[in-house]
Amino acid sequence: MSETTITKSDNSSMNRAEKGIETVETKPSPPSYTAFPASRRKFIIFIVTFIGFFGPLSGGIYLPALNVLSEAYHVSDNQINATVSVFMLIFAFGPLIWASLADYRGRRPLYIVSFAVFIVANILLASVPAKYGALVALRIVQALGGSSVTSLGAGTIADMVEPKYRASAMSLFLLGPQLGPVLGPVIGGLLTGRANWRWIFGFLAIAGSSAWLLLLFCLPETLRSRVGNGTESAAKPWVFLPSFASKIAKNHGPPGKIPTPKMFWNLFCYPPIAIVSCNTAILFSTYYCIAVTLPRVLARTYHWSTTEVGLAFLASGVGMIIGSLAGGRFSDRRRARAVKASPEGKVAPERRLADQIWGVLLCAAGTLMYGWFCDRAIHPAAVLAGTFLAGFGMTWVFVTSTAFLTECFPANAAGVFALGVMLRNPAAALAAVITEPLISRMGFGWCFTGLAVMEFVLAGGAVLLLRVKSPSWRTKREAKLAQAAAAAKK
Repeated sequence: MSETTITKSDNSSMNRAEKGIETVETKPSPPSYTAFPASRRKFIIFIVTFIGFFGPLSGGIYLPALNVLSEAYHVSDNQINATVSVFMLIFAFGPLIWASLADYRGRRPLYIVSFAVFIVANILLASVPAKYGALVALRIVQALGGSSVTSLGAGTIADMVEPKYRASAMSLFLLGPQLGPVLGPVIGGLLTGRANWRWIFGFLAIAGSSAWLLLLFCLPETLRSRVGNGTESAAKPWVFLPSFASKIAKNHGPPGKIPTPKMFWNLFCYPPIAIVSCNTAILFSTYYCIAVTLPRVLARTYHWSTTEVGLAFLASGVGMIIGSLAGGRFSDRRRARAVKASPEGKVAPERRLADQIWGVLLCAAGTLMYGWFCDRAIHPAAVLAGTFLAGFGMTWVFVTSTAFLTECFPANAAGVFALGVMLRNPAAALAAVITEPLISRMGFGWCFTGLAVMEFVLAGGAVLLLRVKSPSWRTKREAKLAQAAAAAKK
């Protein structure tokens, strides 16, 4: 064979290899889950966490002023307590109203409109004459405006953060809604004692306006059915001239379905959503039994001042923060290990539920400790340790439940989050009514023993039921959706 022939053969082989390399290099890679860089994502999470703080804050900040307000409005204690119940009920179902549009029309317009409603309600509460009817009506408007971010924020997190990191991101977002009820009584007590009850609403209006400006100039649209992975939104500067609604991007995701009451009912009838909603209600209502009895116990048994009682809520608040952050990171790490161990590199959403039982056990233990420590007048540090454990365990469960639901329904993240927490406030309102009669009949220790057993049996049983049955429920649901899609194409 001649040298020329060998050279031509070698060159031909090299050319083919180079072409192969070029083909591999130029093959388009799949788009990333989000185009927002990590620093921008953290900034957006900070914004929705900060905004999410105000709705629950407006419920808690009101409580220390109830006696003052009953005198100012010349009404009975029952009438002024009714404004608390009305606020809680509207705050429970308000997220469904906003979520019904958020998964279809976009997040940003609803953030802007709902928070503007919240600010206007607070301005009027701080300035209009003291008429009871006006107070009730404006508290309804205030709750409606402030309730939006609990569902919108969860949707924003699901838009930007891929499933393997979602629990950690959710734990950060939930810090806002969780800190509101904790810091609210502290701030409300200080404002009522040192200034005037109207400054409660004035503070909410002023602080809320600063948060609204942050929304207006810094929060981009993230809904995937409108902006896809956010390539065009990410190209905007961090601070931009406001526009009410974003244009639909070229690479947008599948369009969202038009929301209807039937759609939400069908979602709620899906067993995992109904079970998570009931489970959340059980844990939160038990914690609320602690919250409504703690001020009386500390004042009468330990002779603490109003300011000291307000500061005592920081124990459960710190427990909530640590439980949320630890639960989210632990869940993400366990999920990452499961992905590595899986031959396909995928895991089912139910993997998030594996470690919820530890949160339930801690919550039940904290409830039991609180009841008997108060009953026996043990040192207040031990009482606060019980509230810490109850808060820690509750948020450990909440953050993993939220990540689980958003992984099951990524296109309806805001809606399923709203459904997941829908029963929480009504259950808490009921708990506030029945706690004192139960204590008077059963005694403090045995009342909270019963609540701890209820948590262990019902909430723990719900966790185990989800772990066992949720995969088959999800498989059946996916099969029905596939059949419906196939029938629609015919």
